[in-house]
This record gives sequence, structure tokens and C-alpha cells, in this order.
Amino acid sequence: MDGSSYGLSVIVPVYNAESTLQSCVESILKQSYRNFELILVDDGSTDNSPVLCDEYAQQDSRVTVIHIKNSGTFQARKQGAKRAVGKILTFSDADDWLEENTFEAALQILCKYDPDILAYAYDCGGRVEKHLYGEGLYCKKEIKNIIIPGMMYDFSHGRRKLNPSLCCKLIKKQLFAKVTESVKDRVTLGEDALVTYPAVCMAESIFVCNKALYHYRVNSFSCTQTYPLERILEIKAFRDNMLRLFDGMDLLDQMRYQVENYVRSFLAVMVRKWYGMELSPILFSFPYRHVSKGAGVLIYGAGDVGKSYINELKLTRYAEIAGWADRNYGSIKEYNSVDVLAPETIKEKRFDVLLIAVWEEDTAKAIAADLLKLGIPEEKIMWKKPLRIV
Repeated sequence: MDGSSYGLSVIVPVYNAESTLQSCVESILKQSYRNFELILVDDGSTDNSPVLCDEYAQQDSRVTVIHIKNSGTFQARKQGAKRAVGKILTFSDADDWLEENTFEAALQILCKYDPDILAYAYDCGGRVEKHLYGEGLYCKKEIKNIIIPGMMYDFSHGRRKLNPSLCCKLIKKQLFAKVTESVKDRVTLGEDALVTYPAVCMAESIFVCNKALYHYRVNSFSCTQTYPLERILEIKAFRDNMLRLFDGMDLLDQMRYQVENYVRSFLAVMVRKWYGMELSPILFSFPYRHVSKGAGVLIYGAGDVGKSYINELKLTRYAEIAGWADRNYGSIKEYNSVDVLAPETIKEKRFDVLLIAVWEEDTAKAIAADLLKLGIPEEKIMWKKPLRIV
């Protein structure tokens, strides 16, 4: 394996990271594949990080240091990319670390398939964050038909299918520059997504690998873990930039709903933190994969799961609401203009699927047994473990 024809540039934004910088940099410099440059971008640090960065540059000729005024991770990466001599870029956060063979394994794939983007998985405290796609190469048509439709938000999974982290990506420098050149704002939230998702839309090919080659350190002081008031403006900047980029690719109509759900996930966490309440009336995703489009669905259960299914079907019109039942129908009666019926009236309704909308499997089994006693055909009764969205 020889990746020298590509040239690999590793970019690490550094901001007040003196306590973790050594483990990060050492994990990079000790890679089994050694033919790369490491660019440390000191993003206006006020601790001892700038000194540590300069010391690494003195010790290893592969290390270059850039000192800039504090501009945030997105702009620091841009500055590093402008200085990079490699045709391929990859990134690391200053508090994370890599497997010893990360570059070797990634470049083997790169040399064989030559994708514009290589996406692999990462480990987060023992939990592997995988992409929800099969491993392999996806070319332009497959990107359009398979990757893009659910990459930021997929109905059937209730979550994104492609993890946006740039730290588990290899991306061609030319593509990175094309995506980022028009973003002038200071971006401090969603900076990975703002590059990854538009880049996928522009790419001719992408390779998905679900092997974890990167280790993410959970940091309670991360900007994604704190919620000051200015976070609301940062979310707006992310949304505006993302919509503008998709609009420039004539993908705005297709991607608007995915972007809105991605933004909603940020807002939901903030509202939960600030007010102790849920932002969205849709907490659980409807089980689209198991219900045919246009089917008549009778929902049993008027708790949070049932309300979520009603709200989502009202919004998407994916299937017809044939009825809604709950044993506590007398106290609930109606929600979102849909009447809640007594279980005994279900047999009077016409429907294709009776969807039990409860969280616990044991509860669902007990309900199913009662429905069978009412004469409901077993083949029409369905329960799937609800997928929580936010």
C-alpha cells in the first residue's frame, strides 16, 4: 500500500487543550503509516497549548503550526486546509485519539477505490457510532438514491444515517475547499455537518466503512453540552448556511425537511435543558419500514407513543388514520382532532394494520392478547419497539 501519490494532511484545531494535546498528537505521530503532514492550528489559545504545538514542530519535521486569533473550529480547519499540501485531508479534535493503524487502513481503501470521501466509524466511551448504510462504495447514482435521502434524518430510523464527524472522514482537499469557501461566518455548532452533508451531495463517490478507527473523548465542557443564550444564534447561523449550500445545488426542496429535523434536535436538547419540557410533539418515529404507504392504520395507545404516531401521520400523510383506541378513552376523548375510541369499537372499523403504540413489549403482548379476544385477526396486529427521535 502506497498512499504517497495522494499526500495526506492531518489538521487539528487546538484551543486550550494542554491537558489532552499530547495523547492526541502522539496517537497521530505514532501511526503505522508515516508519510503525512500534521498541521496544528492554534486557535487563539490562552493556556500552554501554543508552546506545546511549537515544541512538536521542533521535534518532528512532519508538524506545522499555525497561530491564529480565536475563530472557532470551522474557520481553524479552513486555515489548516489552505496551508495543507496533501490532496487528501483528515481531521482530529485535540482531545481525541486514533488507532495506531487508522491511516494505513483508511489509505488501503482509498488506494483501491479512490472515493472523494471515506467515512468510517468511531468509538465513544465503548459505544461504536456506525453509519446506517452497508459497507462499500457508493457512486453518484447510489449517492443520490441511497445516501442523500436519509443522511441527515431518516423517518424509518428516527435519526441520521450518516454520522457527520469530519474526524472519521478522509476527504479530497478540492472538495473540502469547494464546500467551505463561501462560509464566512464563525460557526461553532454543527461545523462537521456543514461540511460533510453538502460534500456528500457534491461527491462523485463515497466509501462507507463501519470499522471504528477513531476514539472520541466525551467532554462535559464541549459546546454541544452547554446551552448559553447565544447558542440560539449559532443554531440559526448553521441552518442559514446549510439551506444556502443546498439551495446552490438545487437540493433545497429535497433537503429542507432533513435540515429542519437536524436543527430540531439541537433545539430539543436546549429546551429540555432550559425548561425541562419537550420541544416536539413527535417524540417517537412512526415505523415506516413496517407499514405500507397509504395503508389504513388503527392505532392502539394514547400515550406519548400513540400521540407521536398521530402527529406524524397528520404531518406526513404517509398512511390513513383509520381510528385510534385506548382503554382510558373516557379521560382522553380527543387529541389533535382525532377521537379516542373504546377498544370494543375497533371491530367496527376498517383497517389494514392495528399498530400497538406502547413502549414496553410486555404491555404490547398483553394488549395483543386482549385484541385477539375481541376478534381482531392476529395477522393485522403489529408492535414495533418505538424509536425515540429527540
